Amino acid sequence: MIFKGAIFDFNGTILWDTAFHDKAFDIFLDRHNVQLTKKEKRIKIHGKPNPDIMRGIFGKQLTDSEVNDFAQEKEQIYRDLIINDLQFAPGAVDLFNFLKKSGIPFSIATSADIENVRFYFEHMHLDRWFNLENVTYNDGNFRGKPFPDIFMIAASKLGLAPHETIVFEDSVAGIIAAEKAGAGKIYIVNSYNDNYSQFPHEVITHFDAVDRKLFV
Repeated sequence: MIFKGAIFDFNGTILWDTAFHDKAFDIFLDRHNVQLTKKEKRIKIHGKPNPDIMRGIFGKQLTDSEVNDFAQEKEQIYRDLIINDLQFAPGAVDLFNFLKKSGIPFSIATSADIENVRFYFEHMHLDRWFNLENVTYNDGNFRGKPFPDIFMIAASKLGLAPHETIVFEDSVAGIIAAEKAGAGKIYIVNSYNDNYSQFPHEVITHFDAVDRKLFV
């Protein structure tokens, strides 16, 4: 099977920052007298957009304004923690360069808000490979993972059907979303020493493991 494009989740996939998000949430939740276990974080937080996270933690009665205030508070904590550790995942830059040189369309599909996306573009110089306008991020206009919306939208922005794309993901919610979207192939990026035995997809810890021959 040959594929025409690639879609990358960002957090935990291109940027291995799960530990920073967890620490930021620990600080944030401690401020609000909430405690979550590692398993609860995996279920309630990883791979999901902030509105779903905040309402999952504090209750569905939260107003949009309250959700936004909580989200901005947590994300500022996260940005302050990560600012000096913005490192690309092993092999990611080489894969981006290969895709760009080969004329293969690729994009980012992330549950992050626009503030974080702009932060990454500024400090990681993502414009070397990506156009901000083509990034699919949490803008509140579609359902979050594990619903398939984000990957369907991202594929459409590439001018492709989901089955023509390879999706790179690390979170359980994101993997399920990619499956539901009908992604042609899914690479699971194991950036956090997680257990993915429930999924039939190839698990990688370095982007050099990606078979370049899978692309047109």
